[in-house]
Amino acid sequence: MPNDFEQITVLCCPQRRVALVAAFAVLLCCLASAFAQLGGKGEVKGTVKDAMGAVVPNATLTATENSTGVHVVRKTNSAGDYDLSPLDPGIYTIVVTAAGFETETQIDVHVNALEIEDYNPVLRVGAATENITVTSAPPMLETSNATLGATMENDMYSALPLQMGGYGQPDQRRATDFAYLMPGVQGNETNGNATTNTGVVNGSGSRGAATAVYIDGVPFTQVSGEGDPRFVWTAISVDAVNQFQVETSGYSPLYEGQGVQNYTIKQGGNKFHGSIYDYFRNTALDTWGFFAPGNVNPAVGHATKPEEHQNEYGITLSGPIWKNKIFFFGSYDGYRFSHGPTPAYQTAPTVAEMNGDFSALGVNIYDPSTQAACTANSTNGPCRYQYGYSAGSATGRKSGADRCQERHPW
Repeated sequence: MPNDFEQITVLCCPQRRVALVAAFAVLLCCLASAFAQLGGKGEVKGTVKDAMGAVVPNATLTATENSTGVHVVRKTNSAGDYDLSPLDPGIYTIVVTAAGFETETQIDVHVNALEIEDYNPVLRVGAATENITVTSAPPMLETSNATLGATMENDMYSALPLQMGGYGQPDQRRATDFAYLMPGVQGNETNGNATTNTGVVNGSGSRGAATAVYIDGVPFTQVSGEGDPRFVWTAISVDAVNQFQVETSGYSPLYEGQGVQNYTIKQGGNKFHGSIYDYFRNTALDTWGFFAPGNVNPAVGHATKPEEHQNEYGITLSGPIWKNKIFFFGSYDGYRFSHGPTPAYQTAPTVAEMNGDFSALGVNIYDPSTQAACTANSTNGPCRYQYGYSAGSATGRKSGADRCQERHPW
């Protein structure tokens, strides 16, 4: 019984408009996609001050994504505040410069989708040619709003094990299964099952399946399919997801649903990367289970291990099209599932049994149509005759005796 499934994910990631007429038609769909995904971006904001606590206006902050080299530049206002946005999820290096102050470089700034990272640099008086590099990452504490949620970044996401055919379903690995590990989310079986339900989040009641699902900030479900993760895991492979967020309360009105799940797709960088994988399970590696050793296969006369084969295989490839500007990421995922029949004994009726005589079966089976005749000849109340027997019959294994059922409920 085969069950085949294939997924293809291709993503083009332009970072700025390119003034090339020949490439305009090719980039048009990608540019439209990029501008439509602003809801799935991240942000870094804060206030630049000097060592005395005074704000530093007109300071320049440059955030550069480490893998792509793409940078965003912003200046502080008169109050020393700045806002670096929109930023693609990733790890950034931020350089802060201002007239009369030393340059500060902050490395290892993690930017996640749907989140605002706080970074408040303190500049020291000195020449701009002097550079101070801060290696410790700023604390990932969001103080600008009251959103409750969490992000699973790629290092954790890719390290956790994930089962094919989880929850007893013959399916490929599902990216959405990790949502149940996030705080504020619990599994719920009152509506569908774990493969069709995004789970229960704070305030969504016992029914669950009310969470809105987004891909790079774009709604990925129809109204009729709200809270159904099949829209994600049947279309996007596990290896195509970079990170995901679950927000349970206090999130922006930009997002709907009782709870928000957002999945960020990987994008290419300035270096080529690829992978080939095959996850499989088959009969040779499976255990017997509890009942299989007792099921004798009639074809061979002894128990045989149930046949089952699952294979999930694929390839990913990413890299630059135009260094520091345009990148690509592609993913193919295929799934195959097959299993053989479960051998079992079956009994073919004999000629006598086909004629209604079950006396040779060795099990007392009573004919409901004989109730009136049996009761008329009974001294103990209502009864029925066993199949193949009647009043005073000499049929069967006990000559001259009635086989009847007396005073038994039916």
